[in-house]
Amino acid sequence: MASIKKYTKKDGSTAWQFQAYLGINEVTGKEVRTTRRNFKTKKEAQLALSRLQVQYEKGEFNRSEKDSKTFQEVFDLWKENYKHTVKESTYVKAISQYEVHTLPIFGEKKIDEITLTEVQKFANENVKKFVKYRDFITDISRIFEFAIRLGIVDNNPTQRITVPKRKESVYEEKRLNYYTKEELAQFLECSKEQQPYYIYTFFQLLSASGCRQGELLGLEWDSVDFENECIHIVQTLARGENRRLYLEQPKTKHSKRDVSLDNETLAVLKKWKMKQKEYLFQLGLKTKDKNQLVFSNMNNEFIQLSKPRTWMLQTVRKNNLREITIHGFRHTHATLLLESGLQPKTVSERLGHTSTQITNDLYGHVTKKMEKEVPKVFASIMNSEN
Repeated sequence: MASIKKYTKKDGSTAWQFQAYLGINEVTGKEVRTTRRNFKTKKEAQLALSRLQVQYEKGEFNRSEKDSKTFQEVFDLWKENYKHTVKESTYVKAISQYEVHTLPIFGEKKIDEITLTEVQKFANENVKKFVKYRDFITDISRIFEFAIRLGIVDNNPTQRITVPKRKESVYEEKRLNYYTKEELAQFLECSKEQQPYYIYTFFQLLSASGCRQGELLGLEWDSVDFENECIHIVQTLARGENRRLYLEQPKTKHSKRDVSLDNETLAVLKKWKMKQKEYLFQLGLKTKDKNQLVFSNMNNEFIQLSKPRTWMLQTVRKNNLREITIHGFRHTHATLLLESGLQPKTVSERLGHTSTQITNDLYGHVTKKMEKEVPKVFASIMNSEN
């Protein structure tokens, strides 16, 4: 026999609970009854009750302390399954996020003893520190959902917390992670005058293509099409386990694309192709007949993904320029194209976005800027003679 009903908590809010008779304890001869509370919905309470009844039938209801698993132990089981469902680079990033943000807090705790209050506190503290705080809550939820499937716990406390809303600081609202046309021109000029030619070439191509840095660091000369004035994005440089660098398929199917280039950028690439041969020859190396990287290190191997930021900071700090992220050059490219009047769909396809909505969400600031020009455009229309 079991009953499920709604009740009112001390703070005035409501929740669901169940009371259940499970059977007779074979050792003590006593009735086994249990009450579970704090479920958000009736359906959630019903599911928890069903799981509990199955556990009892399997003889798992009175699980001993030694059988109770820590969050870390469940995480270790989960990651072995997760590893086979995503790309290696995605797996590495996800595990790193757990190791930095979630495991230090919950790792040693018994997962069935982690409370709603503890998870709520974690969410409240991280909303103040990190823009991607919701990702951390999702990370916890994944482990609890996995534990539920294993029959280790009955419910997921992340489903019952109040997810806090992040309030942007004045600094965050004003910070622009892209360059104006003038700022970009100044950066490229300084890079051209002060940096090795391959570094200047990298930033010229980054700015002119709007590509992701991994797409350019994984670019091979076979994918540079001088005849059709474009580059073919078919792979990207990624970091795998044990910091291994390797080439993988682009982020999404839309990321596989052809990106057209202007004459100036094509000329810079042609010049670098000649210089690269000389550069590698001086190092006692030859360019490869196939799979020669456009940008390689002194051993003619992959350049570390952190290098472009180092190059950028050298130029920025030496010339007292405004600092943006490497991804900010992609934002710069898109912003300049949208401000010039190019349609969002065209820009979206060029960037390799899955949908136009992503482009619209990321570059809403362009719309606001263009909106300010509407009165002038309207006045011009009304005052024209035709």
